Amino acid sequence: MKSQVTWDRGICLGGHGMWLDPHTIRDLAFVSHAHSDHTRRHKLALMTPQTHDLLPPGRRPHQAQLVGLGQSCQLGSARLEMHDAGHILGSAMLLLEANSERLLYTGDLKLRPLRRPAPTAIPRAQVLVMESTYGEPRFRFPDPEEVLEELARWCRRLIAERVTPVLLANALGKSQELMLALASHGLRFALESRCVPWVRGYERAGVVFPDWVALDPAAGVGTRVVMAPPAGKSEVRRLAHYRTALISGWTLDQRMRTHFGADAGFAYSDHCGFDELVEVAQLSGAATVYTVHGFAHELAQHLKRRGIRACALRSNEQLELL
Repeated sequence: MKSQVTWDRGICLGGHGMWLDPHTIRDLAFVSHAHSDHTRRHKLALMTPQTHDLLPPGRRPHQAQLVGLGQSCQLGSARLEMHDAGHILGSAMLLLEANSERLLYTGDLKLRPLRRPAPTAIPRAQVLVMESTYGEPRFRFPDPEEVLEELARWCRRLIAERVTPVLLANALGKSQELMLALASHGLRFALESRCVPWVRGYERAGVVFPDWVALDPAAGVGTRVVMAPPAGKSEVRRLAHYRTALISGWTLDQRMRTHFGADAGFAYSDHCGFDELVEVAQLSGAATVYTVHGFAHELAQHLKRRGIRACALRSNEQLELL
């Protein structure tokens, strides 16, 4: 695989002309999932069918090559294979194989999605390019089941006091994951308007949710829990009595909780925490690891101390692969 990786507001496999989650419009791109910071109107994009279906028309590529999880396609002499990233519906890692050499790009991923029978499978590769959102040791997340138990108790206590619990979580992915996870606690939901299209997108894909309605502050929500994105709370502020909780791995950084003005915080994430990121690097068996996004430099330094050849990609940097 005589190629180069370039990170210039995105990652490009130079020998194959494909950009990985680029921030600017490209002729050919791999889109790992449907979050807005990973999607642009590329001329041609490789993605899963679920990712394509979740994208609004204004963010869909002009042409799309849809490849399901566990399936593969050809790019010149290279074989491309999609692997479940465990992040949100349709999220994928990309495994590129050429000349018997393998490169794995993770995008955003979660190693242990809630209530799955097994951890996310990490393919073996000689080179790993991995996201590093929580790549510092301070981002060691508590047991997710315990966090959800605590969150459910918080919601039930407020409801008993006739106060509406408002959970501040990403409209796409985190909100749906929380609804499914909290269903066993008997909670019902009212969704702020920005959450509604994504729940319906999940429903089109066959996901069955607990009882929910669209939020109508004027009509009140009764004993329902409100789901809303962290930024922009105009609908929430029209509620009579409410308290907010930020649901994010970033709650381990007190400044972030203060930034969003939340009354409480619960460290529950749809990304890998620090220890899981280290585990992903080890599971891949990669001889070389490139870290990107988030705390890329910090993670690379920790991997080096564990005997792994690692490097944080910087803007405009080119590195020959294998």
